[in-house]
Amino acid sequence: MTTSESSAKSSQGSARASYIYGIVPAGVRIPDGLDPIPYGEDGNQLGLVTEGRLAAVVSDVASDRALGTRKDLMAHEAVLNAIAQDTPVLPMRFGAVVTDDDAVAEELLKPHQDYFVRALEQLEGHLEFRLRGDYDQNAVLTRIVEADPRIQTLREKIAGVDEDASYYDRIKLGEAISNAMDQLRADDAQASVDALSKFAVATEVKEAGGENGAVHLAFLIRTDHRSDFERAVDELGDAWSGRIELRLVGPTAAFDFLPEFDAPEEAQA
Repeated sequence: MTTSESSAKSSQGSARASYIYGIVPAGVRIPDGLDPIPYGEDGNQLGLVTEGRLAAVVSDVASDRALGTRKDLMAHEAVLNAIAQDTPVLPMRFGAVVTDDDAVAEELLKPHQDYFVRALEQLEGHLEFRLRGDYDQNAVLTRIVEADPRIQTLREKIAGVDEDASYYDRIKLGEAISNAMDQLRADDAQASVDALSKFAVATEVKEAGGENGAVHLAFLIRTDHRSDFERAVDELGDAWSGRIELRLVGPTAAFDFLPEFDAPEEAQA
């Protein structure tokens, strides 16, 4: 009933468990050269636990080992992103561990077969990209000051004035600049959506983050629209040159785009 293609379990000092990266259609091949989450002195290997029309990408992990290092997280994402280049994959949340490969089949794949199959069918032929951008602070501050007479007045008012004497005006200036930055981020995020969402089947605007963060968006792209999307990103980057530096990350597994129907709670990717 269950076909396990994961590597033979070598003896280790602590009990073994099965770490689950994601769900793929049965019969796919895991790309060579991927580094799974570390396990033991002998290293680790990725494998597949197959049940019906599905397979789970797994590797061994010590059952008493706390997961959460940066290396663990990077390995989790790297495995899923590499697989997503060639086949649809439903990424599991980081840290998904069950007792063994039999539990992967019996507790995850078998009872939720229909849900996972439908979800993979939705993701077939699609890739996720993330667009991130950072402001050039000097260029952005110059733009904000030039666009707002109130900020110009406050800057002139505190110029050369003792910090204690201009304390409240400095607070007002800081608040005005912060509000202007928030509005600029919102405007630039909307401009990104306007320029790029026509090439996507789904778009998510995310928190830009960081003092210099300008935009952060995720796009689900049909593979046959990829070149058009990437061309549009290049055009947007040219238009924003000198003000925002854009970085396109991907393609990746569809971490940000769950299927449209509800998953069983214990089977959420």
